[in-house]
Amino acid sequence: MPYPVTVRAGVLDKLIEVLPVVIPELQTVRKFARVPDDLMAVELPAAYLFEIAPEERSYSNRVAIAKMRLMIQIFFNITMKDSENNQFTDAQAFMEYCAGKLHGMFHNSVGLSKNGLVNVVEITYDRIISNDSIGLLNSTFDVEYRHDRGNAFQ
Repeated sequence: MPYPVTVRAGVLDKLIEVLPVVIPELQTVRKFARVPDDLMAVELPAAYLFEIAPEERSYSNRVAIAKMRLMIQIFFNITMKDSENNQFTDAQAFMEYCAGKLHGMFHNSVGLSKNGLVNVVEITYDRIISNDSIGLLNSTFDVEYRHDRGNAFQ
């Protein structure tokens, strides 16, 4: 018998499910995994999700409100090709594409709200070219979700 999933876990699981649909170029998506030392050993582009600050909690009558600071890092080969096998004009173009897709994912994915996600605030998008072959889009969000007070499974 499967164990019950908390609203928090449901939101994160849904993000893991939706990310490769929204950004079909992604080959690897992992939640709270340590970024490997050798990115050449991982299928790129790769997205990693991390919680980077303690979860904040508050209550409003019978509703528990929680907010996590979530970082999504997308590593990619600078020579990455898009879904039509055409190269993006440059690494900056691919990072801009991913940033736009992340923005749309949080604001247009109905499935996320059905899993308890109620609000997302985009904090930062850092675009980094680390060397001649690897680029990184580092994006940070405040992700707010709710459930019944006293029952984190609804």
